[in-house]
Amino acid sequence: MFCLAVLLPAVAMMAQHVIVVSPRGNDKGKGTVAAPFATLERAVSEARRYAADSVEIRLRGGVYALRQTVEVKECAHLLIAPYGGEKVAVTGSIRLHPSRLKPVTDKAVADRLQAAVRQQIREIDLKDEGCELTGLSPKGFGRAALPSWSELFVDGVPQRIARWPNDTTVAIGKVLCTGDIPRDKKYGIGDPVFEYAEDRPSEWKSVENAWIAGYFAYGYADDLIPIRSIDTQKKTITTAEPTLYGFRSGSPFHRWYALNLVEEIDRPGEYVIDPAKGKMYYYPPEGKIGELQVSCLGTPLFSFIGCRNVTLRGLTLEYSRGMGVYMETSEHTQVDSCVVRNLGYVGVCIGRGDLPDGNPTASQHSADMSHPEGVPGVVGNLSARLYDDRLFDRKAGRYNRVSNCLFYNLGSGGVSLGGGQRATLTAGHNGVENCRIWNFNRIERSYRPGVCIDGVGNRVAHCEIHTAPSMAILLHGNDHLIEYCDIHHVCQEVDDQGAVYYGRDPSELGNRVRYCYFHDLESKHRVSTTYHDDGACGMEVTGCLYYKAGTLPVLIGGGHDNIYRNNIFVDVPLAIHIDNRMENWSRSTLDEGGIFEQRLSTVGFDRPPYAAAYPSLPDYWKGQPRVPHGNRVEGNLFYRVKKVLFGESAWAEWSNNYVTVRNPGFKNPDCPVEGFLPDAEVFRQIHGFAPLPFEEMGCRLDLSYD
Repeated sequence: MFCLAVLLPAVAMMAQHVIVVSPRGNDKGKGTVAAPFATLERAVSEARRYAADSVEIRLRGGVYALRQTVEVKECAHLLIAPYGGEKVAVTGSIRLHPSRLKPVTDKAVADRLQAAVRQQIREIDLKDEGCELTGLSPKGFGRAALPSWSELFVDGVPQRIARWPNDTTVAIGKVLCTGDIPRDKKYGIGDPVFEYAEDRPSEWKSVENAWIAGYFAYGYADDLIPIRSIDTQKKTITTAEPTLYGFRSGSPFHRWYALNLVEEIDRPGEYVIDPAKGKMYYYPPEGKIGELQVSCLGTPLFSFIGCRNVTLRGLTLEYSRGMGVYMETSEHTQVDSCVVRNLGYVGVCIGRGDLPDGNPTASQHSADMSHPEGVPGVVGNLSARLYDDRLFDRKAGRYNRVSNCLFYNLGSGGVSLGGGQRATLTAGHNGVENCRIWNFNRIERSYRPGVCIDGVGNRVAHCEIHTAPSMAILLHGNDHLIEYCDIHHVCQEVDDQGAVYYGRDPSELGNRVRYCYFHDLESKHRVSTTYHDDGACGMEVTGCLYYKAGTLPVLIGGGHDNIYRNNIFVDVPLAIHIDNRMENWSRSTLDEGGIFEQRLSTVGFDRPPYAAAYPSLPDYWKGQPRVPHGNRVEGNLFYRVKKVLFGESAWAEWSNNYVTVRNPGFKNPDCPVEGFLPDAEVFRQIHGFAPLPFEEMGCRLDLSYD
């Protein structure tokens, strides 16, 4: 107590009011070191009493298990942080003692278990724990992004829903019924049915609570849906609902795997959820278990609405079905130096999302306009809303930041970053800076990126984003800046996708990517690094290093005015792909009344502010808009590149580039990020070539930060 009494004045010097919270406190206390509050809710309520003053809420070390969101509304000049250097975790879970692992009591369940592991399987009964067990729900491309099911974490590690096959997938056999195809508005077809060739599915005694996941039509569109039935005589599987594009077979990515079958619990760490019984069936690892956590809370751990100069700093946010932090209509509000991990949803969301009308799990691709102002606290149907409503204002506020944070073991993305208004081209100035983001697609496999950036004038800088089946950065909007990022080992599972991806709107101009290190994008499918899809225009990419960066590092899909300057391409099969898809298979997008005309008209492309900000935009329809033009490739180095261009050279202006198979002056040709020798040949071959700031690329957090 003497030491704390000495420390407290130093803390108080930084704020007019200091409120102390402790897991061992009492909400009837005074919020002091000697008599701390017990809950964050009580501390926030107390902080509101000092609306005009600077306030700090200091949390004593320990775990704060939430049963509801900590709502911080209309607050200003507030800091929420640990007391001193004490470690603080905020969870949305219940903690169970390992003694809660009991032998399986239900004979019907025990009979379904594999004989070799039957004695090792344990059940966890949650009926009387105050945590309603939430079962699996549909997840995938075109669906609303929503909180996950209840998950099991053991000693800080997310355990795995039992699956078959364990480490791979199997091909979809002959499709007997595609099922409804919501994307094409084809309904009434019937339940999807397809054949399987393997023996194992015929051995399952029940498909109760069983699901299948995979890429059922396109390699960029994953889905997770329940099984209705299996016909072991015909060797067919019938699913209980459709997937967005229907079922197909024949391509390398048309594959599936099964989930949540009692029969397939065969490895330590696997479990099955039975929501009706309120139980989990679990195969524990060998050795002593320290703690079990079951995620319960489906709403954000923290919500900041209408705040100014508020900072959440130095906390660990974990073990929840919902997101870590939600923020809207705030200014200069910051999530700093936090660890955000082991969540079933996105880590941080800045700005409102949306929800489809009616059933939130239905396969829909149209924005729900019954929520014109958006929906707080969820991502939901945001992708579809942005697709259809190009001026959607997420009310994300401005000058908000996520900085110096670690994000990992997340269910459906790292940060959803909104900000700014496309209608007026007003910048949001929101950003994600100096963060490490990895393993962020544990549950939703595609189109849930490390950072989803939308609106106008936001920034992603000095971030390391890696280890994901899908994209690192998904971009919508205008005048965003992506710089000094280290992006690698993403798009590991998908087909026809890019590490940095945007497209299908020629008004999304002014975006810049510079000084990024893209490397080790390895996949057996088509993978790009910077992907300008379906007529995307007006991005400038400068000073980036593409090293072993996918099968199609740069893909310009029929668009205009994309500029590549002072970049380096090393050890790639093909550097730049440019095509004229707007003249052929994507021709309808430019037809009269088509999607491009609608989107350009929506933003007022031929009048201010768009005409003033982008002088060439009013001329979009003049000449031959279907033919790529205005693209420039200048001052780039191509080293050990098998083919520089796929497409017509006339679709871009080429100048001052250097193509070579000899070392152009790298200190280490097999590790180009180490930089160039002072007298490197590249400086003589490319006029005005500027050395890349390799030492500045990536995250500057100490790797021991966690």
